[in-house]
Parts: sequence; structure tokens; C-alpha cells
Amino acid sequence: MGPSVRSFIAIDLPDSVRRRIEELTLELRKSNAHVGWVRIEGIHLTLKFLGNVALDLIEEIKPVLADIAVQTPPIHLEPAGCGAFPSIKSPRVIWVGFRGEIDSLAKFVRRVEAAMAHFGFKPEDRPFKPHITLGRVKGRERLEALRQIVFAYRDFTAEPFDATEVVLYKSDLRPDGARYAPLSKAPFSGRPALLDE
Repeated sequence: MGPSVRSFIAIDLPDSVRRRIEELTLELRKSNAHVGWVRIEGIHLTLKFLGNVALDLIEEIKPVLADIAVQTPPIHLEPAGCGAFPSIKSPRVIWVGFRGEIDSLAKFVRRVEAAMAHFGFKPEDRPFKPHITLGRVKGRERLEALRQIVFAYRDFTAEPFDATEVVLYKSDLRPDGARYAPLSKAPFSGRPALLDE
């Protein structure tokens, strides 16, 4: 078995959106709840987590991802809503959701899932719900304060943007949190996708 990298497929966020989400995270942190917050520069919209992938397989995945992207027009998205999985009553993951061209995004994700299944990656069995993970709850302390802030920001929005590329990232797990670096970027074409997709 050759060298491998921990990797995932995602859409990057504009700096203006990151700043808005950073402001929201600072508000949420005021709860002093026991949450592992995601580093702000590591925030992105994950489409598919691949796990540890052999480097030679990464080289096969890159052109396949580029081929799907070139058949996909830019996707208009707007970060909207703040909440918790599985529920605000028993929060485990704090998230920001999206609205906009979610059907187009879901169609793109289905094509990525099908292509990755061809490489042996298990398709996601849960319905696709686009979200950004802000933090993972690690304990029960100060949960009520956290719930109140999440609820107060349930109508959170950040400025809309057009997703114009998909990124294959590698993830290095470090003691101070994960660090991400792009392995490849595949631009969307701007041409309408084929109708029968």
C-alpha cells in the first residue's frame, strides 16, 4: 500500500462569507460551552468526505472531478440559518445552512457520488443537506447558554455568492485542529448542464 492522504471534496467560501461566519462563531463562543470550534480558515462546504486515499488514486480522481465540474454551471448559494444536529434540544454539531440553487448543488453532488462509487467509495446514505460545521459539542456544560445563542441566530444570513469551482482538499490532523490544503481545483464551466443528467 503506497502513501495516502486524508481527503474530501468541497466548495470554498468567499472571504466576506468567512468574516460573517467568524462574527457568528465569536457570538456562539460567548456561551463558554464545551465545543470544539472549527478554525475559521478551515471553514468550507463539504460535499463528500473520502477519508484516507492512496496518492495514485487521487491522480485518477482529479480528472474525473474536472470532467463533472466542466459540465456544471456556477451555483448560486446563500448561507442562511444557524442550528444544531440532531436538534437544538440535544446539540452535537452546530451548523450554518444554505439556500439558493440547492437542487443544482444536489444534482452536482449526486454526480460526484456516482463517480466516487466507481472508485469504491461508499455512497452517502443520508439525504444531502448542505451546511458548514462550526463546531462539535464535547460536553454538557453551558449547553443552555449555547442553545439560546443558536436560537437567537436561527435567521442568520451571509451575502449570496456563486460557487464557481470544486476543490479536492487534503486534511492534516494536528493537535491544534485540522489543516487543509487544496490538491486540485476544478472550475465550473458556465454552460448549462445537459438536460438528461
